[in-house]
Amino acid sequence: MTPLLLDVRSKQAYEAGHAIDAYNIPFEELRDRSFEMPSHKTPLVVECDATDVQRIDEWFRTRDERCRWNIVGVWAAASEVTCPSVPGRFLFSGSPLLAAMAPHVRACAAMPGSRALDVGSGSGRDAALLCCRCGFDLVCALDCDANALHRWTLLLDRHQVPPESRVALEATLVGAGDLIAVAGPRGPWHLVHVARFLRREVLAELASLLALGGLLLYHTFVERDPVKHAVAPGELRGAFAGLEILRDDVEDIDDGRALSFFAARRPA
Repeated sequence: MTPLLLDVRSKQAYEAGHAIDAYNIPFEELRDRSFEMPSHKTPLVVECDATDVQRIDEWFRTRDERCRWNIVGVWAAASEVTCPSVPGRFLFSGSPLLAAMAPHVRACAAMPGSRALDVGSGSGRDAALLCCRCGFDLVCALDCDANALHRWTLLLDRHQVPPESRVALEATLVGAGDLIAVAGPRGPWHLVHVARFLRREVLAELASLLALGGLLLYHTFVERDPVKHAVAPGELRGAFAGLEILRDDVEDIDDGRALSFFAARRPA
């Protein structure tokens, strides 16, 4: 795998000249913007000021396991090579289900007035990709964490996403009716995406949020005996029996846990 390139110099130094394909997160902002980093298995080269190479190399090598990335080199930035920054290009990837269903997602984005809702958006990676790469007219990130939503908003500002094409909704989903009350007035939604989030109390409401022909993507943990944080095999198929099921698989991720790959469409 070709390493990705992270430039940790100041924004001013980066804009004055940076290597092709380099992504800028100033070193002082890394702790607050760690959600923009790639997976821990992705090889990553770090570029910095020549005087900071030793210090930054040491910093990356001494991170604990949870925050230790696959750094394959730290060296001085080649500021003489330059190119414009590319809005919408990130170090991270989205949910595997979102990538697997990309043709269907693009078809939804092409619908007039297309709207996408990311329920339990967390760090906002998937919602950012929906904004920057998929072409929806409006993307909504819904989560209970105000700080995460604020970081998502700042990320989209940096990537020049127009404010009118995205909205952050802070809400805690507890009981039946909560999701409809929060997201219903802004719908109907051509895409509803849920990744690693489960509230059975509002599960049935997801289908009712869909526009005609709208797509539901659900990507969460699966266990044979259903528990609070995981669905049982076949549970999503039963919950959304009124939709056209496009995919209902279970796949293991790197740490051995099983994840649902569930996709369904509301009949047009």
